[in-house]
Amino acid sequence: MSEALDLERARLLAELPPSAWMTHEVEDPDNAVAVLAKKGGTSKTSFAAAALDACARFGLNALGIDVDPQGNLSIATDSEVQLVPSGKKALGNKEILLPDRDTIVEVLEADSDGVVDEGFQMVPWEYNAEADFTRGGPLIKGKLGKLGILPAHEALEDIARNWKLGDLERLNRSLNAPSVPGGLIPRRRWDLVIIDLLPGGSDIGRMGLKAARRCLIVTRAEPFGMNAISKTVKFAWDVRDNWNHPNLNVAGLVLSAYKPRNKIVQTQLKDLRVAQEGNVQEVQVDLWKPRIPDRTIFPTAQDYRAPISAFLSERGQRKAATEVCQVAEAIVLKLLHQMAHPDATELQERWERAWPEISPWATGDLPEVEL
Repeated sequence: MSEALDLERARLLAELPPSAWMTHEVEDPDNAVAVLAKKGGTSKTSFAAAALDACARFGLNALGIDVDPQGNLSIATDSEVQLVPSGKKALGNKEILLPDRDTIVEVLEADSDGVVDEGFQMVPWEYNAEADFTRGGPLIKGKLGKLGILPAHEALEDIARNWKLGDLERLNRSLNAPSVPGGLIPRRRWDLVIIDLLPGGSDIGRMGLKAARRCLIVTRAEPFGMNAISKTVKFAWDVRDNWNHPNLNVAGLVLSAYKPRNKIVQTQLKDLRVAQEGNVQEVQVDLWKPRIPDRTIFPTAQDYRAPISAFLSERGQRKAATEVCQVAEAIVLKLLHQMAHPDATELQERWERAWPEISPWATGDLPEVEL
């Protein structure tokens, strides 16, 4: 890294306000959560982006780590990696294309403790710090959190093909170890770290899970998604039991694209509850009450590279944006309570006062069809 880049990185780190973990002198916070699903198309990444948005409006620092070579979280946060010309090859005069910014690939290839501090960028979303919370502003007037992103790049798949067992610790070391003895753990700078994993059960997913102490399963409330729950839980447990990560916990299960009046969905949900009551180990996971609705606001926000909360001030999008924002906020608050975040209780109380009405999607009090 050049001297100019060193100075710019030092300035960026200095401008990050201290997280609550730092102000309350919590040395080793349990604040990293991996978001995973065994199959694609579960709204997992859409939730991760909405959760980052919620953190900013709660006044929290949050870091998103995109561990999916497709880079969907990077795209959603307006941080998509572009390939730019960087010279030509000696043979054939073929153009060399390189990423226009540091990505998770550079962080992993550095193979150094604490190097996440050198690789993340700030999310360029814009907020109005004076706007009302219900119209996209912060929960506490004038107080917005900072959002960082460690973007993904398709080359992640290429480097993963040659990984050995020890290489699965690279993200863990770069996020959870200080760059110098006695220094600051990068994870501690952030109130919440959200690691968005790629679907499936590859070594890339294992590496991402090994950097977190808890994971949140997000799956669609439809037959294929519900059938994947046990496989996803097994994958997390396999990393916990067989890949030297005994502190990993499954925080809970969130259903997306939920249709409360769909008989097929309700039948499968009933079957899941019966299996849980029957102590079927592969489905022993806490089913969280907030349900992610199937709303077109997700692709709209992605098209504009904007946070969901940006649409709270748009008359035609306000209802859908309110539902989705409240669900993401409710889930983030539940995670903060689980992690014993110092400000969790105060934020919960302010949040409940801020909204004149909280959607049943966020509370889980949805009418369900009788079977």
